[in-house]
Amino acid sequence: MSARRVLFNDGRLRVVALASMDDSATLLISGEIDRSNSDRLGAILAEVQVTTRPAGDAMVVDLAEVSFVDLSGLRVLALIPGVPREQAPRVLNMPPFVQRLLGLLGPDGDEGGRTG
Repeated sequence: MSARRVLFNDGRLRVVALASMDDSATLLISGEIDRSNSDRLGAILAEVQVTTRPAGDAMVVDLAEVSFVDLSGLRVLALIPGVPREQAPRVLNMPPFVQRLLGLLGPDGDEGGRTG
């Protein structure tokens, strides 16, 4: 059985943490990720990642109920602030429109695939 805890809800975006018996972290994200809330989402993702990594557990992010993402939201999903790419969370149920947009950003989250 999992315990649910609301980490953020601004009426447009809701982030719920599920804590399972093995202490792994799953975040359910629903609603719209945009300029008004992407910084807060990035901070939440980074904080949860830091608290789950010491135990060796990977964070899981479920995007099944995300209905809109702007460029600021895509950047947060592609590059969580302060978290190296090799420690990125596992993303589940990414809507097709988010997959297409992230693909346009390129492998490093930069527009047009620029690196550096």
